[in-house]
Amino acid sequence: MVQTIGIESLLSQHAPSRHLDFKVEVPCPVKNRFQAAYEAFLRKQYETTGRRFYSFVPSMCGEHADVPGTLRDIAAVTSADDLPEVAIDSASGAFTCPAVVDRFVRTGAFQRIHDLSGVPFLNGAEFTDPYGAYNVIAVNPEVLLVDRKALGDRPVPRSIEDLLDPIYTDSICIADSHRAIGTRFLTYIYLTYGEEGLDAIDRTIGTALNGPTVARTAGHTSPAPAAIYMAPWVFAQGAVKPGRLEIVWPSEGALCNPTLLMVRADLSPENQALVDFALSPELGEVFATSNLPSTVPGAPNVLPRGARVQWPGWGHLLDGDQASLDATLMARFGKYHRSNSC
Repeated sequence: MVQTIGIESLLSQHAPSRHLDFKVEVPCPVKNRFQAAYEAFLRKQYETTGRRFYSFVPSMCGEHADVPGTLRDIAAVTSADDLPEVAIDSASGAFTCPAVVDRFVRTGAFQRIHDLSGVPFLNGAEFTDPYGAYNVIAVNPEVLLVDRKALGDRPVPRSIEDLLDPIYTDSICIADSHRAIGTRFLTYIYLTYGEEGLDAIDRTIGTALNGPTVARTAGHTSPAPAAIYMAPWVFAQGAVKPGRLEIVWPSEGALCNPTLLMVRADLSPENQALVDFALSPELGEVFATSNLPSTVPGAPNVLPRGARVQWPGWGHLLDGDQASLDATLMARFGKYHRSNSC
């Protein structure tokens, strides 16, 4: 078999390493639309200013470029000069790992440029980090997808707390990924209800699936069926079947994974356009209409009336406690994990 290598790829591999102007990791369902919006922005920038940006913006899941400057491993960076000037990633991504927090977040390498105080669906103070390094521009909420047929005559759960009730024994499907069991929901249970909560939820969990698999198989007999699925809203929407599968927004607020914008404190003036793009109503609409509610002014509000989001908060994440808790939860609940693609 002959492997074809493009000229551009060869040139990239021999190009001198330099920091990126823009590095992006967004949830898979929005990657393609994000890149389309970014390409439109690039064309306009080049036509009006002649400016080109050195960027890495994947258009599909699992896309990585192992060439100089792409910084696949942000945690390995030791100098702020090598960081992207503008970056977008999830709160569970590399920019919140202990090494990055210690080297760059606590030392003021990033700046706050986005105010959350007027966002109606979240508590702005809780989502504003104490170091002024992270800017929440969108959220990825996790909702309850209820299979009424599988639920039978049991009541429809209306809150996360309801899921601890033994009447739902072996009936709940929690989030999974191709790597390991998801820990966001389990972290919330532990921080809110302690060890007793973990014992209770261990009884009511019956299986674990990733979001795309839930969207494809909820309500079917294979893989192992559940009565209640904890699933990202972006995937649960695709599984809804009126009268059979319905979405319930948790009354205490849907747990979410925030999407973060990081801007270097020494941002070059010529890269301000990237910040403006990241906070633009146009990009906010891309997120929002992909079922990832945007916090940017001018973006449409796509949430159900009265719906709110929550998350465990910055303290646990930035103090380094989350990493050790993740290991504990993965070991304890790893029996539900199944190898799958995202």
